Amino acid sequence: MNIVLYAGDNKYYKTLLPIAREVKRRGYNFLFLYSQDTQLRFPQQKDRFAYDGIFPEQGEYAVSETLGLQLPFKPDVLILARERWQPEQSIIYEFKSKFNAKIGLVEVSSHLINNIENRLEMLSRMNPPQSMIDYFFEHSEFAKERRLDCMEESYRDKIIVTGNPRFTNVNLSNSLHKYSIDTTKQQILFWGVINTTRPTALKALQTLAQHTKDTYQIFYKCYPGEPSNPKFIGQFNPFIVEGVQVVYDEDDIFDIANLCEVHIGQMSSIFNFSFYYNKTIVNLDSVCQAAEHMNDLSTYTSETGNGVEDSARFWMNIWKIPTLDRFKEFIGMDRLEKFKYTNELVMKSVRMNTLDFDWECNFLQQPKKQYGNLIKMFDEYELDGKAPDRILNFLEDEFN
Repeated sequence: MNIVLYAGDNKYYKTLLPIAREVKRRGYNFLFLYSQDTQLRFPQQKDRFAYDGIFPEQGEYAVSETLGLQLPFKPDVLILARERWQPEQSIIYEFKSKFNAKIGLVEVSSHLINNIENRLEMLSRMNPPQSMIDYFFEHSEFAKERRLDCMEESYRDKIIVTGNPRFTNVNLSNSLHKYSIDTTKQQILFWGVINTTRPTALKALQTLAQHTKDTYQIFYKCYPGEPSNPKFIGQFNPFIVEGVQVVYDEDDIFDIANLCEVHIGQMSSIFNFSFYYNKTIVNLDSVCQAAEHMNDLSTYTSETGNGVEDSARFWMNIWKIPTLDRFKEFIGMDRLEKFKYTNELVMKSVRMNTLDFDWECNFLQQPKKQYGNLIKMFDEYELDGKAPDRILNFLEDEFN
């Protein structure tokens, strides 16, 4: 089995690295082409990429135009962790049409909450080249069912529950020297928010900074593209909230997550860092209520920013939908009742197993909650570090 893995930035590199290590341990021919930059890179930016692999001494070579190199073997499998945009779309198309390779997508996000935007994202998987993907490696059975709520039942056998490979034998990068750590204070990690509820999240951060300036240090982890986004660029350098240190480098996340005893953010994949390091989780959903906003059609019709994905105009342009009524039909508004029901199941678990953010910051005086069934919603195997084994075992069964 000849395997190619491709990662265009640090997040995807960290997701695929444990799988590449397991492929190497098992001795398969493989090429892992990756960039460790925080910002997304394209294969043509050769100076931003590195590689690892095991290559046969002789055999059939293959030329990949999308990767811009001669492969040391004809690939049987392509594994990546991003599929909706370029360059991955072209890479998927080439590897399927030219090499007839099996395509495996490792899910990066924990898909627990469903909304209109999720539905539109999942619909894109039913069109080429995303429809050429053979396997979707999912984190949990609950997440699998939530994706299927947005798609069609025909995708069930394509979704393989393996757990999340990113949290496998994590090595810290020793990056804390880049930050001013005050050892007389406790540390808080506040995760960035870029959806419609961002103003509320920033108000929460400002409130937190005012309440804790003498006792806590706050680190704000921004999204990779957040500081350069035209909508938010004026909020950085200097950061809009005085006294808060911004974590720009994706490579520093694990170090900062390990340092901070309290993690604050909206319910999403960021909770995995808290689970992995056994930290106190404070949810912003108590004040932001993103799950409700993102299933309100008016949220999408009122958003007109360029390139903003919680916008009706954005998706109507992509799908060439001429009217709002056609847009509603395309979404399938009857699905929203199911979304509302399953979202409430998730949020009930969040309320039970994490602390609610409150405007007086009383949560800082409360003891850490146990994670209960919430961690299993995120990862079927509770981040046991064996997801790469399950992915390779599945591929071996498929090929043997």
